Amino acid sequence: MTGQLRKYLRPIRGLGTVPGLISLALWVGSLCALWLDHTFPEFSNNEAFRYFYTDYDTAKSVLSTVAAASITTLGLVYSIVLVVFTTAAGNIGPRLLQRFTGDSANQFTAGLFGGTFLFSLTVLHQTDPDLVPSFSIACTFLLAGLSVLQLIYFVHNASVSVTVDEEVAEIGSQLESEIESLLHREAVDQYNQKIPERNPEGSIVEAPSAGYITHLDVKNLVKFARENDTFITFLHGQGEFILEGQKLVQLNSVLNDEQLSKAEKIIHETVPVSRSRSPESDAEFSINLLIEIALRALSPGVNDTYTAVTCVDRISSALAAPVKRGLRDHVRADENGIPRLLVPGLTLEDLINTAFHPLRRAAKNNVLMIKHIIDALGRLLEIAEPEAREVLTQHLRLILESSKDANLLKNDVDFIANRCKAFVSEIK
Repeated sequence: MTGQLRKYLRPIRGLGTVPGLISLALWVGSLCALWLDHTFPEFSNNEAFRYFYTDYDTAKSVLSTVAAASITTLGLVYSIVLVVFTTAAGNIGPRLLQRFTGDSANQFTAGLFGGTFLFSLTVLHQTDPDLVPSFSIACTFLLAGLSVLQLIYFVHNASVSVTVDEEVAEIGSQLESEIESLLHREAVDQYNQKIPERNPEGSIVEAPSAGYITHLDVKNLVKFARENDTFITFLHGQGEFILEGQKLVQLNSVLNDEQLSKAEKIIHETVPVSRSRSPESDAEFSINLLIEIALRALSPGVNDTYTAVTCVDRISSALAAPVKRGLRDHVRADENGIPRLLVPGLTLEDLINTAFHPLRRAAKNNVLMIKHIIDALGRLLEIAEPEAREVLTQHLRLILESSKDANLLKNDVDFIANRCKAFVSEIK
C-alpha cells in the first residue's frame, strides 16, 4: 500500500464510513434476495424455507418489528460507544480514542444493525398480498439472530474496553509488535558497501505541509534512489513533527530543476505528512500512550499506583528484545546490497530514555513506584548487551540521586539504595 493511499484511507476507517459500507452492502444484499424471490418463485418456495412461509399480515408485522428494533438498538450502540469514549478519555487517556474508533467490534456492530434495518425495511416495502418473499424473510431472520449475538459480544467488548489493565496489555502488545518490526527490518537490511557520506551540496526536498511523518514507503524510495543512482538521507524520523518548507530529505546527488521536481513529487507521495500521529508503525507513540496512562495514574487526583506499575511492566517487556539485540538508525539497501536510504530511527538509548525519565520524575516521592521501576530496570539488566547495560545503570544512578533529593525518610532512601545495589553492586 502506498503512502498516498494510506493518507486517503486513514480518515475513513472510523465509526462513520466502515459501518456505512457494511450497511450499504446489506442493503444491496436485500435487493439481490428480493430479485431471487421475484425471478425464481420456485426458489422462494423451496422446502428449505418452509419454516418461513407466512401470510402477508404476519410478514408485515415481523419485518416492521425487526426494522424498528434494529434502528433503536443502533442508537443504543452509539450511545454506549460515546459513554465508553467519555470514560476512557477521563480515566485512562484521551489519545486512546483513536484506538476505540478503529475497534472492529464497534464498527461491525454499528454496520450490522444499520444494515439489518435497511434490509428489513426494503423487504417490507416489497412485500404485498400477491407475493410474500420467503427467502428474503429467511435472510431477515438470519440477520436478526446474528444481530442479537453481536450485541451480546459488543456489550462484553465495551466493558473490557474501559478496563485499564486490559487496555494497557493491548497497547503493550502493539508496542512489542512495532519494536519487533523495527528489529526485523534492521536484521534484513544487509548492505555490502560503505554508507556514503552526506553530501552538503546535495539537493534538498522540503516538507509539503506541516504535520507528522506517519509512514515511509521504503520500497518505492529505494527504487527511486536506485534508478537515479543516489543516496537519500532523511533529516527527520518517523513520528516527528515538521513544518511546511522544512528540510525533509537530502539527496547525495545534485539534481536539475526538472529532476528535482520529479523527486519532490515521488517523495511527497511516498512520505505522507499527517495532521495527527497514529499508533500504527510508531513505537514512540505507543510508549507515550503507556507513559501518559502511568503519569495520569500517579497524579494526586487519581492516585492509582498499581496502574502505573502495570505500565512499567509492559514497557519493560517491550524493551526486552532491543535491550538484548540493540537498535540503531536504519539503512535500507537495494537488491544488490547497495545502501540507498538512511532513516533516523529510535535508538536503544532513545527508547529507554523516553520511557524511564518521565516515570522517574513523576515517582520521585512514591516509594512503591520507585521500587517497581528499579525492578523493571533490573530485569532488563539481566539480559542486556554491554551498550544497554550502561544506559540502564545510568538510570538506576539517577533514581538513587532523585531519592536523596526527594522528601523521603532515611529508611526509604536506604531501601531504594539497597534495591539498586542488588542489581548493580558498584552504585553508591
